[in-house]
Amino acid sequence: VQTLSQEIEKKGYFQETRNIDNEYLQQAYALASQQMRLIDFSEVNRVELMNYYKRNSVVRGIIDTTIASAVGELTEYIELVDKDKKVVDKHWALDVLENPNDMENKRKLVMAWAINRMVTGDAFTYGLEGVAKSAGTFTELYVMPSQFVEIVKGDLFSPIKGYKLTKYPSLSTKLTPKNVMFSREYNPDLETFYGLSKLYSAMYMVQLLEKADKRQNTSLENGGVNVLITPKPDSLGTTTATQVENIRRELNPNGKSNRNAFIPEAVESHKIGDTPADLQILETSKFAINAICFVYGISVDTFLAQSKYENAKEAKKTIYEQAAIPLLKEFLEDYTKFCGLQKEGLKFILNTDKIEILKKSPLDQMAVFEKAFMSINERREYLGYPRIEEDYADLPVIPMGVSLGDPNSFDFPEGQVNQV
Repeated sequence: VQTLSQEIEKKGYFQETRNIDNEYLQQAYALASQQMRLIDFSEVNRVELMNYYKRNSVVRGIIDTTIASAVGELTEYIELVDKDKKVVDKHWALDVLENPNDMENKRKLVMAWAINRMVTGDAFTYGLEGVAKSAGTFTELYVMPSQFVEIVKGDLFSPIKGYKLTKYPSLSTKLTPKNVMFSREYNPDLETFYGLSKLYSAMYMVQLLEKADKRQNTSLENGGVNVLITPKPDSLGTTTATQVENIRRELNPNGKSNRNAFIPEAVESHKIGDTPADLQILETSKFAINAICFVYGISVDTFLAQSKYENAKEAKKTIYEQAAIPLLKEFLEDYTKFCGLQKEGLKFILNTDKIEILKKSPLDQMAVFEKAFMSINERREYLGYPRIEEDYADLPVIPMGVSLGDPNSFDFPEGQVNQV
């Protein structure tokens, strides 16, 4: 910048005291001192992380529209099972999850948990403890905004003493590890209990997107790239003061600027700054989007809707498997522990067998059954048909011409296999 400033002054053809009258040099100096600087990629705190989520369309599109929405859809397949994997239909933990509070249902609550968990790296869910007949249970659930939750450190035996909600100090006295479900991403920083946000890891790319947007907006507001006009030197590389004065008079009559004018002198133009195309902002933005998708475990093809995915079903299946299902399973593990269900031999699970989009084609599955010699009843169970209460329906189905074991010494007792 200093070199550019010296170069501008050298080409100004005015003494330093007269440069104040030159409109073009004033603009050039402004650009050199304010706009032409390296991008500042600064550190961010938890509040700023949430601000990025709220104001950056790419970040919100990946976290909310793509992943959290998929997590919300999967809540339909949550089940409470006992140690024998039998579904439990009635339990207070199931009831409060279905209807957590007056403003939210199960899907919205879990989505709010997932958004906080992905943005800040952790999530805090407050459970309103029951009294009297409801003692030992939670009657309502609320996801607290993670950026406003302060962890109160305890001692060696109880590392977390409690929590403070900075926006609601009166509630802070009631927040304890017993009634707050704390979920977090592993953080190697031993100085904090907060989780390590994936968004923080991608912050360089998020800031790059925002700087690119600001650069394009600045270019549009300024009417494009600024240009410095100077007299064209003669064959000896010199110019005269008269030429400079004529150009200045033609372009800046009475100190006015930003006007069209005919210039009788030969001039040269010097571009100050770069256009978005010169800076390859579009290409850089694509790279940033790719990096953000990577830290959240989804393919950039699903976000940009590229032709790799032949249909929406395949794309959604990929989002489910790569991001949504692991996130929802974490919630269910934490919620099971939070409600103390292990003592009762219960746990919440995600029944992926019921998720239609994850099921294999029936024809493909039948081919697997055939190669595994599965029985008729096993095949009927997969297709949802009732059992055949006959002994032959539970025997393996072996095709004609197939032998098992030593081909030179086999003898299956009659009635123990089905030949098809």
